[in-house]
Amino acid sequence: MTKYEVLNQLNQNELKPSEAYKLLYNKQQEPKARRAGFIKVRIRVPESKGATALLGVLLFLPMPIFLVKLFIPRKIKNSTNEISDQLPMTPNEMLKLIAVHGVKIDIRTNDNVRVYIKTI
Repeated sequence: MTKYEVLNQLNQNELKPSEAYKLLYNKQQEPKARRAGFIKVRIRVPESKGATALLGVLLFLPMPIFLVKLFIPRKIKNSTNEISDQLPMTPNEMLKLIAVHGVKIDIRTNDNVRVYIKTI
């Protein structure tokens, strides 16, 4: 139905205004989330500069996501238990979150170890 036909039917009270609006204007679709291909990880240990440097060299290049999923055991993947009380997510939900482009996760522990994960 064209725009003019809808407006004419609305003018003749054959259509309700809400129905005419739906016919004239399409519902906007949400943009789909892009899938990430790589994960960049940084681990900083403030008490040991040597360990931080070693981890910096090992994790210098981004890792492909399929390698990250490959090294996580199936028992952990399919677990229905929450990760912790402070983070009410299952490991499977966390993997789905990491697979989306543009996610940044910053973890700081009680002993000031910082883990920064970014998806590319």
